[in-house]
Formats: sequence, C-alpha cells, structure tokens
Amino acid sequence: MKYFAYFLIALVLAIVIYHVYRKNFKMMLTPSVCLITGGVKCGKSLLSVMCSVKDYLKRHHIWWFKTHIFKKYCEEPLFYTNTTISFGSINSKIPHKLDKNIVYITKEHLLRDYRFNYGSVIYINESSLLADNMDYNNQERNVKLSLFNKLIGHETRGGAIYYDTQSPLDNHYSLKRVCSTYFFIHKNLNFWLFRVLYVREMINTENGVNNFTDDVETSTRKVLVFRWWYKKYDRYEFSYLTDDLDKDNKPFKNKQGLVSFNPLYIKFADRRKK
Repeated sequence: MKYFAYFLIALVLAIVIYHVYRKNFKMMLTPSVCLITGGVKCGKSLLSVMCSVKDYLKRHHIWWFKTHIFKKYCEEPLFYTNTTISFGSINSKIPHKLDKNIVYITKEHLLRDYRFNYGSVIYINESSLLADNMDYNNQERNVKLSLFNKLIGHETRGGAIYYDTQSPLDNHYSLKRVCSTYFFIHKNLNFWLFRVLYVREMINTENGVNNFTDDVETSTRKVLVFRWWYKKYDRYEFSYLTDDLDKDNKPFKNKQGLVSFNPLYIKFADRRKK
C-alpha cells in the first residue's frame, strides 16, 4: 500500500511537471529545410545540434525496426556535418555506437557530385561560410546549390537539413529562397542545469523585414535545452583558425587614435593630435 501511494504521488508530480512544461515551453517542430539564426553565442548551434541529433536518432530507430524487425531492406541513414560532433560526448574516451555514422560533408556533396544516403540528416554550422550573399559569380555553382536546397528532400528521399547562421541575409540566395520561415533566437537565460532560449518563428521575405506590431518579449516561445547538449559538439569549432597566432596585448597608456583602414577617416578624425 505504501509503494502504491508513492507511485500515485510520483504520477501526479509527473503530470503536473508535464503540464507546466507544455504550457510554458515550445516543442520544436522543424521543417525539412530548417534555418536557425541569432546573435553571437546566443545558442543557435546548441538548438541546431539538439534538433538535428534528435531528428537523426528518431530516423535511425525507424530504420532499425524496418530492417531488423520487418526485414525490409533500406539504406542506413547517416548524419552529415561540417563540425565536430558526437551522439555521446566529444570528450568521451569511448565513442557512442552511432558515431561511426557521422560523415564530414564536402563541397562535392553540396555540388551534387555525390548523393547522400536516403533518409539522412545534414547539419551545417555557420552556413554563410559555405556560400554567402556575395558569392554569386559562378553560375554553374549557383545552379547546383539551388538544386541542392530545392530538391534536398527529394534527393534524400525524406531526409532533412539544418542550418545555423548569425543572419539569414548573409546566406547564399539559393538558401534564402527555399526557407519561407526561419527560427530567430531573441535571447537566452542561463541556469545551472539548463538553458532557456526565447525563440520566434519569422517570415522570410525578399527584403528581410518582418513588420510585427506585437512585443517580441511576449510573442517568443521558450525552448528548454539541457546543458549536457554542450558536450555533444565543439562550441568553438573554428577557433583553430587563429589559435596558433601570436597575441598582441599592448598595455593602455594614452588615448588611442581612430583605428581604420581608411586613411581619410584617420586624417579628419584625429585632428586633436595637431
């Protein structure tokens, strides 16, 4: 009888917690081509990793049941990415059993020289580094990237792709024209065990303007992300580009003049030196 009472108490608490969670936090429902944006270190990569990894694990479970239970052969879906990631922890000495399915994406994949395994999930960190809005001179590459983004759902036979970047306007037009909506992280709150992201789904227009009349603070939806997701990817993946450079930490002594690459700015701004 005592254990039954404990069970009822635990059940009631679980129902209350679930009700509070569903009322206050958003369940991320992402499209096949998903773009997540926000400022520097706002948590866009964190949210993208969570969504893409969950999506892949669900797809892989479905594949396992089809092939092992129903004996229906189909290609094993893979996880393609341009960043360091693990389904367990990137610092673990024993890799996760599915880490063997993580494949680094290449330009040949993006230019459709090689195809992806059917049903796969693709995650691209800092998508504007691949091709930005100024990269449009190569017409053949433009066409291939347009086909890549427009037909990715067809050519992967139901797969999905996740992008994250600081601004949707900086992406190559082939991506901007495919994403009719995108997720914008307005702000985030850090707690000990989890992080709360304030997310809003935005409409992607030709001029990039969303004319909302309501308050962004009241119209965003909160997304709960546990901090252990940080262990699954390298938060500072591209720091290797400058890690080996010398540091220059000159002490502050006098007022510094204007720092600019334009000599005319320096000439007219620093008249006080005369």
